[in-house]
Amino acid sequence: MAGADQVKQNMNDWLNRRLAMLQALGDHYAAKMEGEAKDNKPWVNRTGMAQKGLFGEARVAGDLLLVRIAHSVEYGVSLELGYQGKYAILQPTVQRNAPQFFRDVEELMRR
Repeated sequence: MAGADQVKQNMNDWLNRRLAMLQALGDHYAAKMEGEAKDNKPWVNRTGMAQKGLFGEARVAGDLLLVRIAHSVEYGVSLELGYQGKYAILQPTVQRNAPQFFRDVEELMRR
């Protein structure tokens, strides 16, 4: 059935466009949060490795959009969880960005 095949193709095209837009949005927020974390780090640089090691990334996995920021230095866990949270930057950065991120995802899906 030509009509059914066209509907199926249109739906697949719509899905692929949405996934590409979600990836782009995730890339934007990953870079934004990485920059904010590097700019607002609460510790004093000694070697600069902790600041350089902050990174953001995004990827679409199935029907999920995964966006994260993280440390690449092994003592990043201590910075985040030790010292009564004095040097934590990841969670505060995510919490600051999450509300607008979810509004942007909702807007993207309504288009």
